[in-house]
Amino acid sequence: MNNSAIKPVLTGVLVGFIATALGSILWIIGFSDMTIKTTIEAAFEENVIGAILAAGALLNIPAFFLFLKQHKNYQARGVMIATFIVAIYIVYKKFA
Repeated sequence: MNNSAIKPVLTGVLVGFIATALGSILWIIGFSDMTIKTTIEAAFEENVIGAILAAGALLNIPAFFLFLKQHKNYQARGVMIATFIVAIYIVYKKFA
């Protein structure tokens, strides 16, 4: 990857992490009776944060396809990288 591609990929990674965070917060608001902070704390204690992140990562799908439709392949690649990083974290939390 050349130097001119690094910035768009990093933009895609940032969009991927923001979409995951936003999706996780929307999931918490929609399905939890507790506050966002309390839900996240309970999710870490009960080791179910991976499920919340997986649900939140679903927002990466429209971001990925939006970048592809706009022919922004490097940004789409960044979204995929962010998705893989979240997936690796979920697997780590599941087995750690």
